[in-house]
Amino acid sequence: MYKFVLKHLILLASLLATNSPSSSVVRTGEGFIDYSNRVIVSRGTASITQNEESRNGFKMIEKNLKISKGEAKAQARENMMGLIKIVNFDGRTVGEIMFDDPLTQRRVETLVGSAYQQGEIEYLERQEVAIALAVKMSGLAEILVDAGGHLNENISQSTFLMTRNATPKSERVSGVIIDARNIYHIPAMVPKVFNEEDKLVYGPRHYTRSRSINRGPIGYAHNLEDGNVRRRVGKNPLIIEAMSSEDNTNLTISNADSERVRDVEKRFGLLTNCKVLVLLK
Repeated sequence: MYKFVLKHLILLASLLATNSPSSSVVRTGEGFIDYSNRVIVSRGTASITQNEESRNGFKMIEKNLKISKGEAKAQARENMMGLIKIVNFDGRTVGEIMFDDPLTQRRVETLVGSAYQQGEIEYLERQEVAIALAVKMSGLAEILVDAGGHLNENISQSTFLMTRNATPKSERVSGVIIDARNIYHIPAMVPKVFNEEDKLVYGPRHYTRSRSINRGPIGYAHNLEDGNVRRRVGKNPLIIEAMSSEDNTNLTISNADSERVRDVEKRFGLLTNCKVLVLLK
């Protein structure tokens, strides 16, 4: 019962934290989760200690600042853990996975401990210091992505290269864009794509574990002019429309579009290289 309540509290926190149901960036008072750029950034603040009776001048001020910076960084780490727990992994939050697996929890805690400083230290007007820390989603994926169920790392792409080279540049498909701007969809680290018959069109067996970790299976953008579109799916992507979003995480496309995706995969190896992007509102 406790586990059931915890799961739904975490999911509710995730939904309430999101600025928009279809935003690629989840913002809270403690920082943000950016699924598009695959980074999590937390922020911590602390008051700068005042000591008017100090007889050591600048040395005491420097000591006070050091203490305050340490307190701000500690708070940022605490906030980072809270943010990571509401990250949508595959329809499950990371908090759920941590609750079920103490080893994963310890590894995530170690990751949080290694968070790096993002940007400059801020000195605020009300005698406060603020520090931002960041963790890359690739580090989180290294912990969470299972070793099994993925494409073999030694797969040869010679067939794709031959087909691509035999196709005029103007006719080469460079990626796949799934337009989900007309449906309710929450971004995730490793979502899947199905057809109308619930058959898998795109998932772990289409790409290697290393690509899942380092590149992420799916990219996100909010319009075709977004710089992430060109970087992820090139100049001539196949654009299809999402029909629905299973559990608000996995996407469903039409049977006809799923055949189009399979065709371009055979010819150009787009799924193998994770050249897939979802458009959000």
